[in-house]
Amino acid sequence: MKFAKLKVYLLPALLAAALSPLCGSAAAAWFGSRAEARAKQPAAPLPRVEVAVVKRLSSVQQGITTTSTLQALEEVILNPKVTGRIDNLVVAKGDLVEAGDTLVVLDSRNQEAEYNSMQAQVAVSKAELSQSAVTLADAKRELERYGRLRKSGYATQQEYDTRSTTYQAAVAANAKAAAQVKQAQANLDAQAVLLSEYQLKAPIKGVILDDYDLTLGALVKDATNVLRIGRVDRLKARVDIPERDMGRLRLGMDAVLTFESLSGQTFYGTVTLIDPYINTSTRTIGAEITVDNQATGFKLRPGMFARVLLVETSEENPLVIPTEALRADGSVMVIRDGRAAIQKVVTGAATGGMVTVSGGLQIGEDVVVSGGNNVAEGTEVEFVITAE
Repeated sequence: MKFAKLKVYLLPALLAAALSPLCGSAAAAWFGSRAEARAKQPAAPLPRVEVAVVKRLSSVQQGITTTSTLQALEEVILNPKVTGRIDNLVVAKGDLVEAGDTLVVLDSRNQEAEYNSMQAQVAVSKAELSQSAVTLADAKRELERYGRLRKSGYATQQEYDTRSTTYQAAVAANAKAAAQVKQAQANLDAQAVLLSEYQLKAPIKGVILDDYDLTLGALVKDATNVLRIGRVDRLKARVDIPERDMGRLRLGMDAVLTFESLSGQTFYGTVTLIDPYINTSTRTIGAEITVDNQATGFKLRPGMFARVLLVETSEENPLVIPTEALRADGSVMVIRDGRAAIQKVVTGAATGGMVTVSGGLQIGEDVVVSGGNNVAEGTEVEFVITAE
């Protein structure tokens, strides 16, 4: 019984000893193949991020953005006070005029004839006044002479009274003649004013913006629009700012204007007027920007649509990065030696999708704008540049 048990115990050991050379070589071969397989597996891909290059701009402005339409600084629409046919069109659309220039002449022959008649009447009245003055002088001398004769006893009281009555009548006639001269002169002056209405003159210096397609011989009536004149050496842009931003407005603020029709060009103006009231319908406050159009070479015209930036802050020659590069804590992720690094920055003015930064960054460095949310600091990354 003991012998049988011993055989049972020895059999596995003998089998293991006999098979051990074979098992050792098989195990080595198996583990070797696993290591070789692992060596042949490709490396895990690096995280991919998009970056933008830190650059420097000449200047960056930040403020209130809005839109406006350019208007002439001063604008006048000429319309006659009389009815008449156009006898002469002195100017055309686009012409430059000076204040006081005659622009349109209406047919005024009837009024001129009336003026000449009244002028003659004034001459007649003045002649009658001169005649009455002579009569008055004669009546006065006769009255004085009979006064002396009556005192000497050579004339009666009745004769003296007759000369006195004649003198009083001469005084009245002279006064009437003088009044007639004044009336005739007043009529002439009124006719002169009426006659002047047949010539339309420029009230301001400016450019003819519209002539309403009028032609010679056209009949124009009272209040008909004939010409529109605008002063364009300086233009204005009216803007409406939300009531909540009224505290940011101030007189003298710089304004930057751009126009789609003048792509790539920038123009400048100044806030010259802020309305003293709030528009209760729109809850906005109006302001007026003045632009020196003469300094631009008259490139700007009334009616042009403008995008306006009212400048609150301005930085010269700043470093800028895209605003999407900023992280929630105010830092940025920058790529240095192929690895991600977190860099604290101080931001400044922001405009046009860019923000100025100071401290911690150098021009030409790459900051992450996309794909960096799940990248830890120090991680090696693959990156592509999305903006210059």
